[in-house]
Amino acid sequence: MKIRLLNDEPIEQFAYLNVIPGGEVIQAQLPIYHGTLDGLPEGIDALIVASDLQGIVPVMEKESGAASDTESVDKLLGEMLPAYVRLLMEVEWPELDPQKTGVLLCGDMYALRGKRGATGNPVPVWLAFRAAFGWVAGVHGNHDLTDDADAHRLHRSEGIHCIDGPAAIIGAGRPPGGLAPSAAKARQLRIAGLGGIIGRPDKPNRLPAEPYLQSVRKLLKQQPDCLLLHQSPGIAELGLRGEPLIRQALEAGPETLVFSGHTHWDTPLVQLSNGTQTVNADSRLLIFTR
Repeated sequence: MKIRLLNDEPIEQFAYLNVIPGGEVIQAQLPIYHGTLDGLPEGIDALIVASDLQGIVPVMEKESGAASDTESVDKLLGEMLPAYVRLLMEVEWPELDPQKTGVLLCGDMYALRGKRGATGNPVPVWLAFRAAFGWVAGVHGNHDLTDDADAHRLHRSEGIHCIDGPAAIIGAGRPPGGLAPSAAKARQLRIAGLGGIIGRPDKPNRLPAEPYLQSVRKLLKQQPDCLLLHQSPGIAELGLRGEPLIRQALEAGPETLVFSGHTHWDTPLVQLSNGTQTVNADSRLLIFTR
């Protein structure tokens, strides 16, 4: 796949609460961008990409056992976002089928009021995106933490592809049943994924540098349609923070399309020397259509 265009200005923004250093909670806006993409398989109308949705949205709910009293409950940003994005797409692109829209998540879907960089359960975000769209695939970030029951739920849920192996490629976007034989043979999207970051292995979702880079190289050799990473490559000459070793591994491999997050780039799309396009989705949501 190849990105043809990614617009500089967001088409919409979604309000939420963010936590800044020191624990102060502030108002923030999540930008939503539109781009066009070549090479989408026949059974996929659009792709949604997001990473680092580390925010909360207060929601008024009825108190248990009360007829009229309500209380404010914090929901994860990624829980509230999917329904809004689906409505936005129905307005902007009514010809697109939500069930033929896939979602790619690059990790760090959890947040907690008053604690910056909190670690916790991202499963409600995955389930919310799956409820709004045809399928979800992604990796965990270093702040995503699931227990055995949560991990089992993700892996057993239809239409959810959680890539938490050391170096895995999955197929997503199978055309629905009942289509003509030619359409039924349309290929799936081959998605490679590697979650977590380079770091101390005694901490959650971290790998030492060499095993991490070896996994990246192994995935690239299989020439997936796209590669999902949580940690972005570092592009020093452009002032884009990340891991330089990941950049080296990407440039040494075949041309591909990479989606990542973890550190924020002011410029979301960069092309590396070998033609690989890298999209930083940190604290933003991107909608790609044909």
